[in-house]
Amino acid sequence: MSTRIAVTGAGGFVMSVFIRHHLRHHPDAEVLALDITEPDEDLRAYLADVAARVEFRRCDVRDASTVTELLTGYRPRAVVHGATVTHVPRWEREDPGRFLDVNVMGTSAVLDAARRTPSVQRVVHISSAAVYGAGTPGREDPQDEDTPLVPDEMYGVSKVSSELVARRFADLYGLAVPIVRFTKVFGPMERPTSSRTAMSLPYHLARAAAAGRPLTVTPRTLRAAGDWISAVDVADALDRLCAGTGPGSGSAVLNLASGSLTPVPELVDLFGTTVVTGTGAEAVDMDPLPRTGKNGTYAIHRAADLLGWRPRDLRRQVAEYRDWAVSHRDTPALRA
Repeated sequence: MSTRIAVTGAGGFVMSVFIRHHLRHHPDAEVLALDITEPDEDLRAYLADVAARVEFRRCDVRDASTVTELLTGYRPRAVVHGATVTHVPRWEREDPGRFLDVNVMGTSAVLDAARRTPSVQRVVHISSAAVYGAGTPGREDPQDEDTPLVPDEMYGVSKVSSELVARRFADLYGLAVPIVRFTKVFGPMERPTSSRTAMSLPYHLARAAAAGRPLTVTPRTLRAAGDWISAVDVADALDRLCAGTGPGSGSAVLNLASGSLTPVPELVDLFGTTVVTGTGAEAVDMDPLPRTGKNGTYAIHRAADLLGWRPRDLRRQVAEYRDWAVSHRDTPALRA
C-alpha cells in the first residue's frame, strides 16, 4: 500500500525539491501537489522521473471547501503546508492584507481541512526566519527557537500569526503540527514565481557560473555574510518530520539552517564564480550590516536532537547546486 502525502505551494522551489526528494527516497510514496498555478515547464521537467506518482491539482489554500474536498478524497497521511506569499517591499506597501489573507487565513483553512481528514496524522507547517525580525544588535551567539519573535515586516507578522494558529489547532484537535523556520535557502528550482520575486545571492552566483560570465555585485555585498542552506538539506529534514522521526517532533519548532555565518567572499569562492563590483541596476546588492535576527546565525541543535538531522558541509551543498545549474543552464529558470 502506498504512502500518501499532500503538499501545498507545490510549485515553490523548496516544496518542489522536497517532493522530488521524498519520492526518490520512498519508492511506494505518492504526492498530491497543490498550488494556485499550473505546474510550469521547469517543475514538470524537474519532477519528470517521479511524475507518475505526483497528482497536480490547482488549489487556492484560502478556498476552505476545495482544500477539504481534495484532502478527504486523497486521504494523505501527512500534509506539508508550504503555500505562502513571500516578502516583497512593493507588495507590502500596495497590499499588506494579502500576506494575512494567504499566510494566515490560508493556514487556518489547510489546518481545518487536515483535522477533518481522518487519515492525516500530522501537518508540517512551513514558517520562516522572518519571525525573528531584526533581532538583538550585537548578538554573536546562534539564536535558538526560543529567541523573541519581533517581526519587522508584514511577511514576518503573518508568519508569527500563522505559527500561533498552527499551535492552537494542535491544542484543540490533538493534531501533530511541527513548525520549521528556514534561513537563507538556495538550490535547484529557485526561480521567479507569482509569490516570489527576490532571488538569493546563491541563485545569481549559480546563474553566472552556468552562463560562464562574471556576476556584478555592489561593493558592500562583499562585506556581507549569511547562514545559507541548500533546499536539498531542508528537504531531508522535512522528510524526517513527515515520518514522525524523533521523540517530541510532533509539536516541535525547529530552525533549519547551516548553523554558521559564511562571508560572501567565501561563498563566491565555493561557487567558483568571478565577481566584479558595480553600482548599476544589474548589480546584486546585499546589506552587510544586519547580522542578527532573520539575518543572523541559527542554532540547529534541536533539529539534530529530535530528528537526527544535520546539514551537509556547505561546500558539498554549493557544489551540488552549481553542478545542477551548469547542467540545466538552458532551463527557463536560469535564463530568466
